[in-house]
Amino acid sequence: MDTQAFEAPGGTGRADGVYREIWQGIVDGRFQPGSRLKERDLSELHDVSRIPVRQALQRLEAEGFVVALPNRGARVADVSRADIDELFDARLCVEPFAARRAAVRVASGLASIERLADALQRSVEPGADDLPGAGTLEFHAEVVRLSGNSILMRALGPMLGRMEWVFRLTRTTRETEHAEEHRQMFHAIADGNAELAGAQTHAHIELARGPVIDALAAQLGW
Repeated sequence: MDTQAFEAPGGTGRADGVYREIWQGIVDGRFQPGSRLKERDLSELHDVSRIPVRQALQRLEAEGFVVALPNRGARVADVSRADIDELFDARLCVEPFAARRAAVRVASGLASIERLADALQRSVEPGADDLPGAGTLEFHAEVVRLSGNSILMRALGPMLGRMEWVFRLTRTTRETEHAEEHRQMFHAIADGNAELAGAQTHAHIELARGPVIDALAAQLGW
């Protein structure tokens, strides 16, 4: 699935490219928490004007990766345990309801989510080369898209970058359980069982919270 559909309006191809480069730099540690992100330096580094750099920084700020400093540009945000808790809380406000709505609207779009559920299942089989992180993000985004609610889709947009970051860093956490839970969520949606789809989505997110926070604590030294 193309998660571009969930991005804030007004983005450009150049801004998307700059966003990915800065995001990757934050994820792999080239841009450390607290370090300054100067528009002039970034525009020179990526050979673009300041406009796409500013758009990329605004998107990163919306996702919680960057903090804007009045009259001083921006810096890379610190990530705390509370930040991750807030992310999970926000997902619980959006995704279970979206799953219930998707189950009501089962007449279209099931092939896409079934493909993602199958891919996630294959990714945890012995000898699999695929990593489940990207597929997990696509699956959750697709459930929200299938809800047909554009406000829910816009609400998920700012969370996607942080969700991808979390999934990448903790992709070995509950892999098999995640794949099975996604399969159960798919079947509930496919069966049109709205309450079960919502309950399973809520449980899936909540069950991941503790292991994800523990894994991030070990990696980030909380």
